Amino acid sequence: MVSYDDLHQQNHQIAELAKTLSYLFQDREMCDTSVTCELFERYRDKFDMHMSNNKEIYSTLLNNNDGSVRSTVERFMEGEKEIKRLFKKYSDKWCKNGLRIGNHAEFVKETDEMFELVWSRIQAESEQLYPLARNHDEAA
Repeated sequence: MVSYDDLHQQNHQIAELAKTLSYLFQDREMCDTSVTCELFERYRDKFDMHMSNNKEIYSTLLNNNDGSVRSTVERFMEGEKEIKRLFKKYSDKWCKNGLRIGNHAEFVKETDEMFELVWSRIQAESEQLYPLARNHDEAA
């Protein structure tokens, strides 16, 4: 299993990339650069990798006899499905073969919303899921 420190580091990297991209995307011309596209691909890859790393935590905690623990994990799993669905919809709209920006203001708005959604998820993992998993590990 990936360590909690590694998971927190992944969260930090995802947040750092989102902040950098959000800044770059404010300038319409920066949206079309290969460097910005590369950074965005890195963001997506890190997000995908991070979500797959959480599966180990889910499987461990779903075996817990405590119904509230299982309920929390199920909520995180459902939230992950929804984030992935929204991210796919966003990517299909804006990111086929590089970034495709027709309406810059709309792109920036939707991108900021996506980054905020991912950031809220990262915070929830750090404040709820990981402490729950640590307590489970300590009790085992």
